[in-house]
Amino acid sequence: MKLNKKRKGFTLLEILLVIAAIGILAAIVLVAINPTRQIAQVRNAQRRSDINAIYKALEQYLIDNKTYPIGITASKQDICDTGTEQVGGSTDCTGKADLRVLVPIYLAAIPKDPSGGIYRAYINSDNNRIAVEARFRELGQKIAINAILCPDKYIEVPGNSLYGTDDFCVMKYEAKTGSSTVAATTQAAGNPIANIVQLDAIAACSQNINDDGNRTYGLINNNEWMTIARNIEAQPSNWRNGIIGSADASGGGLWRGHSDNDPPNALAASTDDNPYFNTNDSGTSRERRTHTLSNGEIIWDFSGNLWEYTDNGIAGEDKPNNASGGADTEWTAYTNFGTLSYDLLRPSNNTWNSTQNIGGYIAGATSNAGYPVGYYWVFLRGGEFNSGSTAGIFALGLFTGPNGGSSGIGFRCVVR
Repeated sequence: MKLNKKRKGFTLLEILLVIAAIGILAAIVLVAINPTRQIAQVRNAQRRSDINAIYKALEQYLIDNKTYPIGITASKQDICDTGTEQVGGSTDCTGKADLRVLVPIYLAAIPKDPSGGIYRAYINSDNNRIAVEARFRELGQKIAINAILCPDKYIEVPGNSLYGTDDFCVMKYEAKTGSSTVAATTQAAGNPIANIVQLDAIAACSQNINDDGNRTYGLINNNEWMTIARNIEAQPSNWRNGIIGSADASGGGLWRGHSDNDPPNALAASTDDNPYFNTNDSGTSRERRTHTLSNGEIIWDFSGNLWEYTDNGIAGEDKPNNASGGADTEWTAYTNFGTLSYDLLRPSNNTWNSTQNIGGYIAGATSNAGYPVGYYWVFLRGGEFNSGSTAGIFALGLFTGPNGGSSGIGFRCVVR
């Protein structure tokens, strides 16, 4: 007698549930692994290995020859790497660090950056030893051996090829002392210097001693400002709710700095990086005074507190402008940028405005009629303590000339 056995299979619903569970688990694993970050870490590891190999080869060359290869100077130079890795390569290395003499005795070939970037070599004039660094790196990590350090109370800013900037140092705080004859300094204590005209701010920065024979001090310029601003906007930690592009009304937006006129003056900073120091704000307030760069460095009052001079100016008729003249306006209202361009002024996303706390634009006079020949309007960035929604890391004011200092305008210096 044969028993009639029925083979029980999976129902369609069960199969779909299993597939869904597998999909959820796969998504969790993918997020945990974060392959993009992992790949970037692998490339950074290769960069560290490459510059270590170059550094050791140069040090061994020094031991054998009592000097580094001819042409390496205190100026940061890209290592000539196109068609020159073998002795006798034909590509011109003028203006670059020519390390072909290392091949093949000290190196089999000159290493190349894994993503097409450039390595640099120079003499660190602090100790007269070779320095090697990766010009392009990921995840905000510093990849260098024996690199020159920033002066005290300055922070390092990763360069941005869009603005033609290499890594540079910038004052962590707004300048606290300085005049046309006194060097500018920066520190947490004390109110920032104001009531200074642009030319005196330029002079105050340049009065700083060129401390290593290689770098120079100067007033921050607009390309350097934008390098910092674009770096800040890309870090979730600089958005109130941790979501890039989020809106202020929903608890998001960029930190806007001291801009609500409470208290009605510019403020000193704290020595422990308390971002709400002296603001009468705390917690989720938009008036947080610090931003964090991709390399973990903290910068104070890049938005609010004081408008800040940059080493730039423009004629009235060359400004971004519309019919509103000197009124505060949203960046999203502009398609005409005069002789400037979008990337010199605004965030990476062209839909962002005061909704995201990026800052607004005050055009001032849109003509130079009635002003002396050669008169220009200076670039002011960031907004001040009473700017309200106009304050932000992309705020721009073109409403005063080079001699138009006020209690709401300060500055900060850079080291290039």
